[in-house]
Formats: sequence, structure tokens, C-alpha cells
Amino acid sequence: MVNKRNSGRKRTTRTDDGLRADRRERNQEFKDKQNELDELQDNPPRHLDGYGVTIWRKLVPDLKKLGTIKQIDTVNLEAFCSLYSTYRMAEADVKENGIFVSYEVDKTELDEETGLELVVGKETKYDRSKKNPAYGIMNDSIKTLKSLAVDLGLSFDSRSGQLVPSDLTIMDGDKEDSLRLVKFGAEI
Repeated sequence: MVNKRNSGRKRTTRTDDGLRADRRERNQEFKDKQNELDELQDNPPRHLDGYGVTIWRKLVPDLKKLGTIKQIDTVNLEAFCSLYSTYRMAEADVKENGIFVSYEVDKTELDEETGLELVVGKETKYDRSKKNPAYGIMNDSIKTLKSLAVDLGLSFDSRSGQLVPSDLTIMDGDKEDSLRLVKFGAEI
């Protein structure tokens, strides 16, 4: 089965002259439609907790600079921020309780006078055959976060397909272009 979503060429929004006319026209039409959409709100939704609000406030200004995310994408961004919060809480639990399930047992000592076992406190034991459920939540969150990050343009690869490459400085006439100034040892 073919993964249609990620097969073929990477999608680009370029509109420079180096692109075929039909693709350039389609990309320009997409940009025009994109500009008609409402801008993403600066304020995070009320249902997000502390970690979610923090990541929202960090991401939104940069996403707005890219200009590729709009209000219509809020659901994905909310899911990303909420999941990031879940990841951070699970990470804190693993840090506090460890990767493996722990349980407390009574610590006992033998009373020499009576010969009976006496409980003198509690002792923590680890069951190395069982992972802390928070560890599984952490791993699941990471996988989903990566997927949402690609959808939102938060990874380098997804961003590089969306950005318009800066124009090469090609000079006219008798002037050289910037690539020729590098002097690779061969005439290019």
C-alpha cells in the first residue's frame, strides 16, 4: 500500500520563475486563498493548561512570521499544545517515579526476644518487568507530536518545502554571479 500523503514530490508554495508555469499558477492561487483566511489568534484557548499555554505563546509568533498557518489550523495547534502538556506531565512522572513500576512493602525485622517479625517501616521495590504507564504515555505523545509538527510546519523538512528560496544573485552582462565567486577549482 502506498502512502499517498508522503509520496511523490514534496509540496512547495514557491512562485518563482524556476517553476513550471502551471505549478507556479497553482501555488499563487493557493497563496491568494491563504491570504483570505483569518489570522491565527495570539491568545491561547482557555482549556490549555500551563505547559500548553507556554508552548502556544512560543509558537504562534514564529508561525505567523512564516505565514503558512491560519485560524483554520487552530485545531491542530491546540492538539499539539495539549499533547505537549501531556508529554511534559508524563516526563515529570517518569522523572519522579522512574521508568519501572515501584511499590512499597513493609520493612520487617526479627524481634530477638519474641522471635516475631515486626514492621519497622516501608521499603520501595521495583518491578523491572513492568514499565511505568507514564513512560508509555510519553512515547505515544512523542510520536503524535512529531506527526502534528510536520502538519504545522514545525520541522525543518516541512518548513523548507513551504518557504520560498531566496533569489540567487545573478548579475547581468559582464558581471559574475555569486556562485562563480566561490572558485571551486574548476570553471563552472
